Amino acid sequence: MNINFNYFDNQESFLKYATNKEIKYLIFVASLTDIIIEDFNKNSIEFFGAIFSHIIYKNKLYEKGLISIEITKELNLDFIKNTKDYKFANSKYFESKSIITIFDGFSENSEKFLIKLFENIGFNTNIIGGGAGLLEDKAKKAFFSNEGFFSHSAILLFLNEKINISSKHGWEYLSGPYIVTSTKKNILKSIDYTGAFELYQDVIKEDCGLTLTKDNFLEISKTYPLGIIKYTGDEILRDPISFENSNLVLITEIRANSIVNILKGNKDNLIDAASQAAKEALDENSNLALIFNCITRKNFLEENFEEELNSIYTEIKTNNMIGVITLGEIANHGNRYLSLLNKACVIGGI
Repeated sequence: MNINFNYFDNQESFLKYATNKEIKYLIFVASLTDIIIEDFNKNSIEFFGAIFSHIIYKNKLYEKGLISIEITKELNLDFIKNTKDYKFANSKYFESKSIITIFDGFSENSEKFLIKLFENIGFNTNIIGGGAGLLEDKAKKAFFSNEGFFSHSAILLFLNEKINISSKHGWEYLSGPYIVTSTKKNILKSIDYTGAFELYQDVIKEDCGLTLTKDNFLEISKTYPLGIIKYTGDEILRDPISFENSNLVLITEIRANSIVNILKGNKDNLIDAASQAAKEALDENSNLALIFNCITRKNFLEENFEEELNSIYTEIKTNNMIGVITLGEIANHGNRYLSLLNKACVIGGI
């Protein structure tokens, strides 16, 4: 299956290219790129898009620019303005072999929406995707179309061909296991009946000698995710992004009675994990590598992140690689349950 895509360094360059008024576009936009809805509408371009901190084109990371995907007859797209009340009542959910899914990384509706999506797809349908939005600007509306900007939204791109999917993280055990004893959505209140922040802080201080504060929290916590232990498959990571009194604030939800470890990052192990994911997802039939890579994974790797991209890029027989930096990632393989991930590298081979 061929997917027509292009990279542009700004909206003006894209509009000069997009002269065929019969083509719809899916657009991934990097955070420093201005999107002016009126200019799209003046050119009679039908479009649907989402905003991310960075986009990936070939083996490079861009904080400015956009990637456009042409919605041809082989593809089908749903733009869902509000996921809270969305009704899954269409045969394409059962007929599609793969669904690329972009959801709101900060919306409290997203996890319930993804569960409903999984419940309404065909038995062997693959799902891959990630969360849109900006970690440094949680209030910014991350979705847009000809009608304007939206939050609590989602984009579903339906394919009639299987996407080969692999997800890896590479984080290592540091401490645990612990029982999550109190939560409220993405607020982790207590672990082993102890304030979650106090326990987390004590483990980190013992490991690296540093005390967590409001000023240094993100810089230190990016090395120490939580890993929810699963009895079938890899740990599912959760990303602490701040604390409130004795509570830890995570990017995504965590449930009471989960069993967790505190993990630690090693840059070489993360890069090796991404390379292994590429080997699993990409084969001689892959024309395109599609990447969903977590923002805090990128922040941890820093200048080594392009080394991770290169480890993926070398596995592609063509030079076609696009992706986004996400707030949470999703991946499932046919009848395996859909997993909402953090700090993972998710790769689809198309």
